[in-house]
Amino acid sequence: MILSGRDIELYINAGKIKIIGVQPKQFQQNGVDLILESVRLGGDSDKSQIPAHEGFQSGLFYLGCTREWIELPDDLMAFVELRSTWARRGLMIPPTVVDAGFKGDLTLEIAAFNYVPIPYGERFAHLIFAKTTGPCVPYAGKYLNQVGITEARPDETQ
Repeated sequence: MILSGRDIELYINAGKIKIIGVQPKQFQQNGVDLILESVRLGGDSDKSQIPAHEGFQSGLFYLGCTREWIELPDDLMAFVELRSTWARRGLMIPPTVVDAGFKGDLTLEIAAFNYVPIPYGERFAHLIFAKTTGPCVPYAGKYLNQVGITEARPDETQ
């Protein structure tokens, strides 16, 4: 079951969902818009943020981070989708799932097919919440409590 905007606000008011840094204008009919906070070239040894005037360059892969810190309970998960405005300009993010029990900043993988100015401070992605059929074992993986842009981490079993 997808939560409505009203349901999301009820979960937040009850303290079951935490979205630190969210503003009222970010709440939508069936989700919450996320603000793009920082971007850098994926896999690059230079960890510096890309200035907005440089923009996303066609054919390159980027990592971005949203402004909001997310904390989900053990009975909700979320899907992260790119807002259609940015997809229509030539950007793409892969299907991204936020597991039940996740806490942290969200790192987004971004591919550019055209030059697009980097929209720092603008609504960039959309978080859609879904209720699970019952409580889950809370997420305890390698990205729990991540802060800022987080590169891929090797699996602990390797």
